[in-house]
Amino acid sequence: MAVFAVACLDHSVSGIKICTEQDKKGVLVNCKLNIKNGKYTPPAPKAGVCCQVVRQMQSKDSKMMDCVVELLTDNEKKEHSAVKMMELVGRCVVPAPAPPPRCHHQATTTGAETMKLTTTPIFPQIPRGQTSKGFQVLVRVEAPPAAGHKGRVPVDLAVVLNVGGGTARLDSVKKAVLFIIRQLRDDDRLAVVGPSSNRLFGETATGFLDIRDAWRNAGNSLDKLQARPRDGHAQQGSGLKEAIKMLSELPASTSSRASFIILVTDTKESSRFSKLPREFLENQPVVHTIGLGAAHDPKALLSIAEESHGTYSFVDDDQNMDSITGAVAVCLSGIKAVAAVGTRVSLEAAVGSGVRVERIESGGYSSAITGDRTSGEVTVGVLYAGEAKSFIVHLNVPAVPPTSASVDGCCDKQDLLTASFFGHYMTSDGDASPRKIQATLSVQRPPPEGFAVAASLQKVPVPVVMDQIVQFGVLDMVTTFVENEIWELSSITAEVGAAMATKLQSRWEEFVQARQFWSGLDLGVLEVEISKMVTILAAAGSGSGSSSSPLSATAYMLSWLSSYQTQRPTAMGSPSSVAPAFATLSVQLTVQEATTIVVTAPGGNLGGDGVGGCPPCECDDACVEPRPPPVFLPSGRDDDTYRVNAAYPAVLLDAINQAANQMYLVRAFIDLT
Repeated sequence: MAVFAVACLDHSVSGIKICTEQDKKGVLVNCKLNIKNGKYTPPAPKAGVCCQVVRQMQSKDSKMMDCVVELLTDNEKKEHSAVKMMELVGRCVVPAPAPPPRCHHQATTTGAETMKLTTTPIFPQIPRGQTSKGFQVLVRVEAPPAAGHKGRVPVDLAVVLNVGGGTARLDSVKKAVLFIIRQLRDDDRLAVVGPSSNRLFGETATGFLDIRDAWRNAGNSLDKLQARPRDGHAQQGSGLKEAIKMLSELPASTSSRASFIILVTDTKESSRFSKLPREFLENQPVVHTIGLGAAHDPKALLSIAEESHGTYSFVDDDQNMDSITGAVAVCLSGIKAVAAVGTRVSLEAAVGSGVRVERIESGGYSSAITGDRTSGEVTVGVLYAGEAKSFIVHLNVPAVPPTSASVDGCCDKQDLLTASFFGHYMTSDGDASPRKIQATLSVQRPPPEGFAVAASLQKVPVPVVMDQIVQFGVLDMVTTFVENEIWELSSITAEVGAAMATKLQSRWEEFVQARQFWSGLDLGVLEVEISKMVTILAAAGSGSGSSSSPLSATAYMLSWLSSYQTQRPTAMGSPSSVAPAFATLSVQLTVQEATTIVVTAPGGNLGGDGVGGCPPCECDDACVEPRPPPVFLPSGRDDDTYRVNAAYPAVLLDAINQAANQMYLVRAFIDLT
């Protein structure tokens, strides 16, 4: 609370009135303004020589007027010199210390309306005299959720169907193609390649149709799809080669487009991109592979997916034949909402800092570091709406010399790294993407006198960085296990499966033991997934069903690897078995639509025999089962937010959420037993 001190220096001059309280008040107002403006104007004459010094001060400085009087000489006291007193007031006032500057060291985030780039260090500060080797930094790029048609990149999709078997399997594959057509947009293009490289849309020069035309011709075109002949193994890779050729021959477009292939097969696929002609690789499409049943080759399909930054999914034939559409929906959930193409993240060490980029953990995405280790880059490629890609960058941060100018005086801050995001994408308004987005990483470099405080703060790592470090650690552990123990096995007997299960469980326990003192570490989800691998391996070769077959054990582990390498969902045996870390809302809604709504087309066998409940169609439009209203609707705020459809009561939504939670817990319990 502020108080005011008024000094009335008494004197015995005859004829001068005594200072009254009202006079004091008037002089106080006058002098306060003058002192504030740095000048002095004599008070009103009626005040006489009363109250010549006025000053606002804090209560703790209540003795300031005593200081003024002590500094005055006897003559100055008699003269009552207001100017002199004002000078002494300035000498007696101790200026309040300036508030400390506000500093931010832990993470920097920047981005345009459509993309977000974040850099976060494992610790917010490094002592100035300390060298930190292997200093970990989380670099994360995140695309916004899908926001209508304008914010997406159009796609060219080739579906390769290499299936044999009976009519039931063929009908399931046809339903999956119809679902694909229904999910894509009018500016997308689709081609379907059957066994022996026959083009189902062969009436066009390129083999591609716009989605509107594809839907109208779907029935007649799918009637051409025949099962693979018995001698079709000799041409097992021809369909994939034909699809790549078709994509490479498409006319150039004024706007960037994304190219994809979905390969669905129930036989061995030995075709590798390394064996294809070099001209087909210039604009390499992303290939998502889906294996059906016990005859497909998980290793070959994973290799094809890895070489193109795609994913590998599989469906157990015996129990999940009707889930082929659901498995297609898992990867289609991203294809139908491409946010950016040609994306990459560039890393530059701060100039003059001496920082070096030692290593980049990027999972299945290629990375490179320059020879002088001052910069690096991660190639991402296609980025889906609503998904994020996280990488761990290991830096060598040297000690700061006392004379160094690389540390900003404000908060002892030092810039270590600048991350830049490049790519082609469209904003929600349909505008072209900006040239680049940048985020600068800074940490605090406290001087030696602040070392004790900094050391205590350093003991608590940032949780989000820890989680990503652990995720990459588990990925490396499983990858090493598969390469050393599983990859070369021609078959898995009951004895071999039990031995492999014991080894994997031992590796996991060692992994957890080595990190038992890591603060705030949550291994719950990863532990459930590793435990399921152990259970499947232990049951392999027992003959108690497809889920315990040797192929299922290998396929599950390779599909899990594919998911964590690309940080994308895969169907690990069925569309309901997806890694929780990558099961976005778009994935869940797309799979739900695929598994609950039956789609048929005009003129085809699937539309006229009552399959799925649709009556025979007598019009040019599609025959579609009545659809429930969407759960989520755009909020109408011209942004990326959504609201719950009012058609669904809150009680119903709560019941759905509780049921979904119970089903997940029951499934996890069954997998562990």
